[in-house]
Amino acid sequence: MKILQYSILLFSLCLLAGCSDFMETAIETKYQEEDVFVNYSRMSNAGYGVYATLFNFGFNRISSAMLASACDEADHADVNSSVQHFNAGTWSSSLNPDDCWSTFYTAIRRANLFLEGSTGYKTILFRDTTITANAENYRYQVRDIEWLRAETRFLRALYHFELAKRYGDIPIMKQVIDDEATLLKITRDDFDDCIDFIVTECDEIMPLLRDTWVDFDGNKWRGRATKAAAQALKAQALLYAASPLHNPSNDLERWSRAAEAAHAIIASGKFSLHNNYRGLFNLGNGSDSNPEVLFAVQRWNENTFEKYNYPIGYDQGGQATTSPSQNLVDAYEMRSTGKYIEQPGSGYDPQRPYEGRDPRLTMSIIVNNSSFKGRNVECWIGGIDGTDKLKASTTGYYLKKYVNENLNLTQNQASVHSWIIFRYAEVLLNFAEAMNEAYGPEEKRGMSMNAKSAVDAVRQRAGVNMPILPPGLTQAEMRERIRNERRVELAFEERRFFDVRRWKIAEQTENLPLMAMQITKRQDNTFDYLVIKKEDRIFKAHMYLYPIPEAETLKGSITQNPGW
Repeated sequence: MKILQYSILLFSLCLLAGCSDFMETAIETKYQEEDVFVNYSRMSNAGYGVYATLFNFGFNRISSAMLASACDEADHADVNSSVQHFNAGTWSSSLNPDDCWSTFYTAIRRANLFLEGSTGYKTILFRDTTITANAENYRYQVRDIEWLRAETRFLRALYHFELAKRYGDIPIMKQVIDDEATLLKITRDDFDDCIDFIVTECDEIMPLLRDTWVDFDGNKWRGRATKAAAQALKAQALLYAASPLHNPSNDLERWSRAAEAAHAIIASGKFSLHNNYRGLFNLGNGSDSNPEVLFAVQRWNENTFEKYNYPIGYDQGGQATTSPSQNLVDAYEMRSTGKYIEQPGSGYDPQRPYEGRDPRLTMSIIVNNSSFKGRNVECWIGGIDGTDKLKASTTGYYLKKYVNENLNLTQNQASVHSWIIFRYAEVLLNFAEAMNEAYGPEEKRGMSMNAKSAVDAVRQRAGVNMPILPPGLTQAEMRERIRNERRVELAFEERRFFDVRRWKIAEQTENLPLMAMQITKRQDNTFDYLVIKKEDRIFKAHMYLYPIPEAETLKGSITQNPGW
């Protein structure tokens, strides 16, 4: 994200650093007002600084682990990583591997500081630009701060959503509060009120945001938030509000609102599915010009992700930390029949377990004897990438999604990695889920698509070409197919972890053993495949929501979630 590379670092590290949580001192607020909101350069940097928290999204962000390793998608090879507390059920209000409370409230405070400090931006900019009598420069700066204020409101709403989907009821922070007595009286707002705040913000700022930053002003602002990003956030927030965790009475109106919000993006006609599923996750700094990407964080040139995830047998320092699970592999259907592998007539051969499968399997996961970096990967016991090797995969699989296989790590080659926050395929699946719950599999109700056709569109992506779903599915059958489609299409994108929680099925999925594939090679160079248990995992009913950090509950009026 070039905006972040060029504009955030100095300001976020020097002027906005040192915030441990949103309960900060009045001294810092005074410093911001007196020394920052005095000219365009400093003021805009204050706004760009709100973007910095996006670098906390995705990849190996939890003690070198992906969030996928905290659910049934994967195992993290390092047993000492804090992510293992999720799997062992040993996390708590004082030990949460994904404790984002202070991170996001710090970002929200930064947003509020900017919004409050830049209120009189036209006057401030006029004083600054009249020195050079540059009227055109003044117009440019006014326009940019107007956009940046809308983007900051989007980011503030996004950070509230990231908190709400983890913790449920949270304090909604719309302004900077520095009075300690007032801070100690802050309580948690209802989850639904938070969703209403997010939706209202998105509706209000959409007309103020740009459609795109590509080809604007020499492309130097690419990566900033757009109308589509706000639309996607609104649709996703409404989907969570409609889901069983937050909608126990199954209010169908909630599902209808979620469907309408997702359909607004579909009906715009501005987005489509990329024709290369594998390539979609290696777009680098071109992600924001791809028709599938609605909002993404473009990082800097790096090879850390490859060092963590290259198969161990490559003489380039690979550690294979993210080991995809057999549980996930089993979710990929047979391509010719569109059936699950355990169904009669699926065509599945357990001794050729990867033949004829959904192509997204080998686009996302390195399976035994498949080609990677110019040779076949040896996942069998005794193979150079085998599970019996130190630091090798623990499940018989290696991660392929997001991994750039063209890097030579011995030469320290690097590439830009993009973490996609919102993309069109998920919008289609969000729409399908909401439509199915509100109206059933094949009702359109004035929309341009129904639930089935939206799922079929994802399955029929060029290069994937999975069979369309059979007609006549019941609502329950369609629900199962949509959930599995999300599991496959959005694997390793930090969706499954939250999906099983909002669906309230984590007590089933996360208490199942995590399975692996044990592979042995015969003398005739064929293989024996045996599914084995990797480990048992623990999930309890109170874990659907994160615990509020213990330090926060001890400060004042913020209460703890039940069971923690």
